[in-house]
Order: sequence, then C-alpha cells, then structure tokens
Amino acid sequence: MSEQIKLETFFIDFFTQRGVVLPECWQEFNFIAAGVLDSFELLTLIMALENEVGLHIPADVIADPKNATLGMLANSIAELG
Repeated sequence: MSEQIKLETFFIDFFTQRGVVLPECWQEFNFIAAGVLDSFELLTLIMALENEVGLHIPADVIADPKNATLGMLANSIAELG
C-alpha cells in the first residue's frame, strides 16, 4: 500500500470516528478552519499519525499554516519518510 493511500485511509477513519464527514476531495479539507478538533484531539491526531507512519512528526509541521488541509499535511508527512 502506498504511503498516500495509507494516509488517506488513516484520515478518513480518524475523522469518521469523530463524526466528521470529509468531502469527496478530502485533500482540500481544512481541518483547522473547520474547528473540528479541540487541542486534545489535535494531540491525539499527532500521536496516531506517528504510530501509523512510524515517524516523529515535528510540531512545526503541524503548526505550519500550509498544512491546515489534509492533503498538504499528508504531503509534508510523506516527505519526512
């Protein structure tokens, strides 16, 4: 399974479990602007992503405004590996 497909499946599952329906083009979903995650859920997202991809995700990757959409965040995470 490619890293992009693995991340797509992860994001869809993660947000669905929290009652968030992602748009068909999930890559454009701005989860920061949508306000669907509180600070604890954001930490949960980071820890779950780290477990999923087996990498440490630096805080600056998450805090970077360009990574507010799931597609850009997925690209940044893929670049770490």
